[in-house]
Amino acid sequence: MIADCFTGRLRYSGASLGYQLASIIAGGPAPLIATALFAAYKSGYAITVFILGCAVISLISASLLPDYTGRDISAEYDRV
Repeated sequence: MIADCFTGRLRYSGASLGYQLASIIAGGPAPLIATALFAAYKSGYAITVFILGCAVISLISASLLPDYTGRDISAEYDRV
C-alpha cells in the first residue's frame, strides 16, 4: 500500500521514508504513552481508547492517500 502512494520515481524512497518516520513517531512513544495512561487511570480502558483513536486516525489517513493504481506515469520520466 505504501509503494502505491507514490509515483514510480519516488516510490522506493517514499516508502522507505514513510516506514522510518512511522517507526520513530508512532512506534517509539507508544509504550511510554500506554504506561503513562495505565499509571494515571489504573485501568486498561484508557489504553484501549488510545489504541482505538490511533486506529481511527490511521483509517482516515489511509482513505485520504492518493491512488496511482492504473495511472499513466510515463510522462514523469519524459521531463527528466
